[in-house]
Amino acid sequence: MPSNDLTSKKEVARLLAEAGIHASKRLGQNFLVDPTSLAAIVDEAKRARPRVIVEIGAGLGTVTRELAGIADSVIAVELDRRLAAILERTVGQMENVEIRQQDFLSFSFAEEFAGDKTFVVGNIPYRITAPILKHLVAQREHISSALLLTQREVAAKIADSPGRDGTSLGVLIQAYADVKSLRSVSRRSFFPAPDVDSTLWSMSFLDRPRFTADENDFFSVVRAVYGVRRKMIRGALRDLFPVDDVQGLLRSIGVDPTLRGEVLDFTQLDAIAQLLKDHH
Repeated sequence: MPSNDLTSKKEVARLLAEAGIHASKRLGQNFLVDPTSLAAIVDEAKRARPRVIVEIGAGLGTVTRELAGIADSVIAVELDRRLAAILERTVGQMENVEIRQQDFLSFSFAEEFAGDKTFVVGNIPYRITAPILKHLVAQREHISSALLLTQREVAAKIADSPGRDGTSLGVLIQAYADVKSLRSVSRRSFFPAPDVDSTLWSMSFLDRPRFTADENDFFSVVRAVYGVRRKMIRGALRDLFPVDDVQGLLRSIGVDPTLRGEVLDFTQLDAIAQLLKDHH
């Protein structure tokens, strides 16, 4: 049986070796071994006063066990069957923990929480960060907020969206949620240590999005302006509007056609998207 300290590198190494597991970079299997960062995650989760928590990638149960102490129930989602077996030993005896061996991208919040909202916690693997974040946004009606550990660069780009250092993914998230960076987490906080540092951040879903245009139109504009970075808006939008009309249309809503697309704020992006409904 495991020791009480799942933040011990020695204990983590023992558990993995015992199960014949070589941590997978592809699956982002880097296990938290920093008690300070663990305490920070738990403190932030406590502030949300969650009744139900869904954990993305429960791993060895290090975070799961602590979350079980602050919520009525925890659903621990883990893709790797071998890790799910370890979870049965580390947290399986806890009455309010349910282990789900499945791909998080197939987890339906709508089916699980039809009339309720839940809280999400997760250490997100770099290679599938975007799909996971998009899944959370798609299921937002059943999620109050999420507390996430991601690669520092990803968190920074999301925080800077929309903006010069932002991304279309960041605009997607900021369109539907308040985002807050909470804490830097060194690569040394994980075993095995990844190649990059991480950031703990939260996203709390809004009652209504930051735009009023049709959703498809809005994100068509976002993809267009972020898909050709450093290009003037009049050029970036030529696939969406008649070439001869672009400059006049932009000027009609008070947007300088020579601006770079990534400097537009939500109000400006929304105004451009509003124009699209007359040009389908």
